[in-house]
Amino acid sequence: MMNQLITEIDIEINSMFIIVSEIDMLLNDVGDNLPTNVHKTALGGMAAQFYNGVENIFKRIHKHYHIELPSGEDWHLAILERFSPSSSNDLPIKLSEDLLEKLTNYRRFRHYFFHGYSHSLNWEILKNGVNDISEVFEKLKTEIYSKLNI
Repeated sequence: MMNQLITEIDIEINSMFIIVSEIDMLLNDVGDNLPTNVHKTALGGMAAQFYNGVENIFKRIHKHYHIELPSGEDWHLAILERFSPSSSNDLPIKLSEDLLEKLTNYRRFRHYFFHGYSHSLNWEILKNGVNDISEVFEKLKTEIYSKLNI
């Protein structure tokens, strides 16, 4: 049964790896230049997809351990908070506060991206948000896999 969870998480991780690689490639293409709206839209969309992958992993963990997903308008926030060390839920995986803070920023950005227009994206906020995505991704993989004893 644990093998199925690991396989499902691996599928998400592999998809997220592609997204992170493409973000790094686009950031290199932009360099020190001002990005076009196409660059900003692509980077914003991929950053949002990255966070979708995080939530997909969280949902798979809930399903594996037969724990009901949060519901309601703020379920995106609630699911992330369930992985906090201070959470009192039954999930066996707790992530570091540092990682949760970084993931919270991606969750907020995704909301901002989907409810706004790409031409009005603040480049400094977007750039700062995606500059460390490789590090956040590595930390996420390390913490999840170590908690699952992989």
